Amino acid sequence: YDIIAKLDRYHGMVTGVFSGDECLAGLSPTQGTELCAVVEYAYSLEHLLALLGDPAFGDRLEKIVFNALPATFSPDMWAHQYDQQVNQVECSIRPDRTWNTNGPESNIFGVEPNYGCCTANLSQGWPKFAAHLWMATQDRGLAAVAYAPSRVETTVQGQAVSVALDTDYPFRETLRFRVTAAAAVRFPLHLRIPAWAQGAEVRVAGEKATLAQPGSFLRIEREWTGMTDIVLHLPMRPALVPRPRGSVAVERGPLVYALRIGEDWRRVHADKPYRELPHADWEVYSTTPWNYALASDREIAFIEQPMGPQPFSPEGAPVVATAHGRRLSAWEMVNGSAGELPAGPVTSDEPLEPLTLIPYGCTNLRIAEFPILESNA
Repeated sequence: YDIIAKLDRYHGMVTGVFSGDECLAGLSPTQGTELCAVVEYAYSLEHLLALLGDPAFGDRLEKIVFNALPATFSPDMWAHQYDQQVNQVECSIRPDRTWNTNGPESNIFGVEPNYGCCTANLSQGWPKFAAHLWMATQDRGLAAVAYAPSRVETTVQGQAVSVALDTDYPFRETLRFRVTAAAAVRFPLHLRIPAWAQGAEVRVAGEKATLAQPGSFLRIEREWTGMTDIVLHLPMRPALVPRPRGSVAVERGPLVYALRIGEDWRRVHADKPYRELPHADWEVYSTTPWNYALASDREIAFIEQPMGPQPFSPEGAPVVATAHGRRLSAWEMVNGSAGELPAGPVTSDEPLEPLTLIPYGCTNLRIAEFPILESNA
């Protein structure tokens, strides 16, 4: 607990990971975080959940897996980055980036940019997460420690039991469980209630809904026989999270939201081995403005979109938010990255514009930490 708190205080990113490009690199949203660090931190949290049973580790696990993990590779997973940036406005080959020790190709999307370790770790994140969604408990029951569409088949007290979870979480608020027991068996089912889920409700077998305590495991003990349906509702309320230099990030439920930036993908290294399509190397350049300060006194509206085959993509984002902001002409690019965040609150004479935000994990280019405008600026 102590080292996690220290990492958050001195190097923590809004996505739940810490900076590291290659070394710990402070709080700037343009310092990189290695893909390996994302996957291994999530794996560590899965083990901490098993050992300590603290629901806070499940909250952190989901924040990393639903934000930092999908953002560090292309939507089709054929290309990945060595370093991702929270504020990432260009992915290009540059020798003058401010990485600690990493090379000039560290944030392009490719087969093995900078070094091959992340190529090996790329495909481990999702399977390890799926393998740790459900756990046995000391009181001879089952626990859902993290949430994703899933099905667990196991034996509880000698009886065959399965639990299926049908949900579009983390993009939706409703989770529908179906517990199936081959014969009558009594055991507790524990459901993690995230700390952010104020007003969470659960309804078992069509009974009256009951409130669940955020930041805890809800224990449902009963005799299970046949099929029993459970509906868990986790309200997702938007929040502006304070970040360094007076900036803010937008969160809603387990997701961080970031500015959607137009993208121009340019293929590089086509002559290198193993770079034939679809696993190729790419630079990505922005085609729309990114240097906005957020009007924090304006409401942010969230609109649900249909779920598609690639929800973690700019085009397939299942939730789109509309915010407002003004451009900051003095906030410019420096050595291929967004310059240092202007210390807020700031003022701007530029017109107020609507801004489109999408989940961080759906982005390839983005601004996720915004300077804030002075009230009524």
